[in-house]
Amino acid sequence: MKTVNHTVDVCVVGGGLSGLCAAVAAARHGASVLLMHDRAVLGGNASSEIRVWVQGALGSWDRSVRETGIVEEIMLDCLRYNPQATWSAWDAVLYNIAKAEANLTLLLNCACIEGEAANNKLQSVKGWQSPSQTWHQVRADVFVDASGDSILGQIAGADMVRGHDARGQYQEPDAPETAKPTTLGNSIVFIWRDMGRPAPFVKPPFAYSYPTEEEAPKHYPMVKLGRAPNGGDGCFYAELGGKLDTVHDDEAIRDELLKVGLGIIDHLKNHGDHGVENLALEWFGMVPGKRESWRLLGDHVFSQNDAVQDQNFEDVVAFGGWPIDDHHPDGSLRRDEAESDHVWRPVQCPYGIPFRSLYSRNVENLFMAGRNISASHLGLCTTRVMATCAVIGQAAGTAAAVATKHDCSPRQVGQRHLTELQHALQDDDCWLPGLPRQIAEVSRTAALTASSGDPQDLRNGHDRPDEDRDQLNAWCAAPGQWAEYRFDIPKKLTSCRLVFDSDLKRKWANMPTFYPRDGWDTKPPQTLVKAFRILAESTDGQWREVAAMADNSQRLVKLDLDVETRAVRLVLDQTWGNNQANVFAWDVS
Repeated sequence: MKTVNHTVDVCVVGGGLSGLCAAVAAARHGASVLLMHDRAVLGGNASSEIRVWVQGALGSWDRSVRETGIVEEIMLDCLRYNPQATWSAWDAVLYNIAKAEANLTLLLNCACIEGEAANNKLQSVKGWQSPSQTWHQVRADVFVDASGDSILGQIAGADMVRGHDARGQYQEPDAPETAKPTTLGNSIVFIWRDMGRPAPFVKPPFAYSYPTEEEAPKHYPMVKLGRAPNGGDGCFYAELGGKLDTVHDDEAIRDELLKVGLGIIDHLKNHGDHGVENLALEWFGMVPGKRESWRLLGDHVFSQNDAVQDQNFEDVVAFGGWPIDDHHPDGSLRRDEAESDHVWRPVQCPYGIPFRSLYSRNVENLFMAGRNISASHLGLCTTRVMATCAVIGQAAGTAAAVATKHDCSPRQVGQRHLTELQHALQDDDCWLPGLPRQIAEVSRTAALTASSGDPQDLRNGHDRPDEDRDQLNAWCAAPGQWAEYRFDIPKKLTSCRLVFDSDLKRKWANMPTFYPRDGWDTKPPQTLVKAFRILAESTDGQWREVAAMADNSQRLVKLDLDVETRAVRLVLDQTWGNNQANVFAWDVS
């Protein structure tokens, strides 16, 4: 068989949202990166193969706690380039963000099979790309395990754990008294479409039959249909396998999920009045989505107490806020009405996630990103949701680039280069709660004025609203208005950074899981600035355009400048619909 050899700075294994964000972040920060993924499409549980809607910090829909950075860039690209909200177009959005990076080599359909480790370091990995019948041998300085199932950790002999931890292990009040091997189960998703007329369903012979309500599973999650274009509304999912091995029993779990799930569809459609007469089964998954398997152990194990109390970690590099959501191991087949379907415990939203939970404690060049970070079982139950995994992935990828830049280990990044890492993340619009963003001196010391409103929040270091303190943290202006930096002496400007309002309280997830009769009509948030210009003052006092965008659909915008001037202006020309625009940040340097 053919063998291709690769040598890169950073190798990421696993192309879910965490691995994708890790690979893109590392590439954007100058590292040569290879992303190896065993499926044909990116996104992992959020891909068209599995179709789990992306969730993150829950908090409240009335608070601006949505994750930003690369994951928000992806979401906004989907709203811009996927007007009918089709899953194939979502796949294309994810593919595009990876292929757009010159420093990133993407290997799809390539399963990591084996590797070499020595002296507490991972040396190389080997992947089999079945469509091309090619082996890919990858040597790297730093590795990121975003595989979910911790394949790199297993190859390298990393310390890892699975199942429920005993209560005394991390002093978690909701942990069982003794450790248990059970985990969260695997799921497949079922998606409906409203046909506007009766839509029959014929049960496949292999599926189970549930002719009566008494025989049907008592705990299949089913939500009200067609309420709003929000991920989760209109679908249901089946979950099994919490008492099995979610990795090695994956195929058997999948087979049972199909029997149970399609049996539930048959029950809903053909046995009793369930209000789904006009609904057709649009799609169901053949690839189970996993919630839990192996967790790698780092210098800090993130626990229930960290999420509930928020430890204000000095090495915060990401955040979460989804409740502690511990599913019953019997999943959809739980029969005991007295038992709770979930352990659902509130957390501090947002809470910080420390850098020390993102690298292996005994493999010196191994990061982890996603649902295999260093966490207890209950810690996993809140950090495992995909938007949280995405910001964790961006933190790990950025740190990997820092490690290669300084030729140091992941642990040494935290010990020697933490401030550099945090500033890089904040500059890339990753929110680190409680940590203001550093403002470039040229913007911080300039005179800042505006044609209307108070522009001072443009440089206050807080790039989103703070509802808890009733602070908008933005310059509010109408199209046609401008803000201006004026300097004491001419300044050479090379860059411009802006953060616009993408409506962080919007209820749309990444993709719908229910399709109304006429489909969806998605578009960028009306709050976003669509068109703007950057003007510089010439020596004769005239203003000339030095940068502009006429069709922006992103929250974070970075532009290159090449001008020497005593004054520079941001002019707002158009939004995507609103009469007013909020601009959270505008820096020049």
